[in-house]
Amino acid sequence: RKYCVRERAARAGPHAQAHAVYKRSTSMALVLMLLYRAAAVAPAARSRQHAHFYYTSPTTNRTLSVCVCAKCGSTSVYRSLFGAIAGHAWDRQEAPWVQGFMRWGKDAKGTLPGVTRSSRPAGMHMIVIRDPILRYLSAFRSKVACCPEVKGLPPRPCSEIQSGKYVSQLLDLARYEPPRERRNARCLHLDDFALALRAIHDHGDQASINNHFIPQHLRCPPVLRNSGVLLGNVSELTPALAGLTGYEFAGGRIRVAHTHSTLSQIKANPLQATLAGISATARGALCSLSRPEYSAYNLSLPRKCAF
Repeated sequence: RKYCVRERAARAGPHAQAHAVYKRSTSMALVLMLLYRAAAVAPAARSRQHAHFYYTSPTTNRTLSVCVCAKCGSTSVYRSLFGAIAGHAWDRQEAPWVQGFMRWGKDAKGTLPGVTRSSRPAGMHMIVIRDPILRYLSAFRSKVACCPEVKGLPPRPCSEIQSGKYVSQLLDLARYEPPRERRNARCLHLDDFALALRAIHDHGDQASINNHFIPQHLRCPPVLRNSGVLLGNVSELTPALAGLTGYEFAGGRIRVAHTHSTLSQIKANPLQATLAGISATARGALCSLSRPEYSAYNLSLPRKCAF
């Protein structure tokens, strides 16, 4: 037993300094919350492994891994990681986008020293999540939503950058067809989006959905808690990223430029207000298909979802 205790302490040692900095920069309550979430892991959620960002400092050999899914603040997180490692800001205005860290090298050829991908967690591993329902609604608005209709004209996408491929992929996978009056190849109304998404989950095909709609716990599985694992949203993990030491980043500390508002930081609960403002059909479908995500990350199901 004494040997095991010493062995665990030795393994935790390389990250004690970074962990201490993080504890000083945030409240103990927040740290405990992040670790508590990481501790409650659904066994099924750990059955799938996806490659995530993995960095080994070329000078100190200290390792850092970050898993963040689409619509969870991935652009902000990867921009901050690139800036710290490369020593300058991300300035590309076209593909490959910043999320493609394996092409961070000059002229998008190769990556930066120390950067790779792996399905295993590093000595310090961070899982960046977002409230499941808010994430689905964000993905809906940015990828498939129909804007207010103009009389006499068919429904139109809210943005010209929206691609009809997202709509066709969702409907094909769901084997779902919207009512005739709302049928359109390039955009969806919220009820149809929610019902199609729930149908995909009912068929058991949620792991095959586009990255913007895949359940977070399938893309970023929870990891059993240890001294080097933290789980939270961008706002909650920003102090932890800024407090990392011992990596000798060329650009200094990791600074996340933009964060999502957390439910604990504002008095009004945006999720409850959002759920109250959508139809019972969409609310029921989103609540139903999101339950496994809330459970996997040990998050409380919204009160509006109680049924």
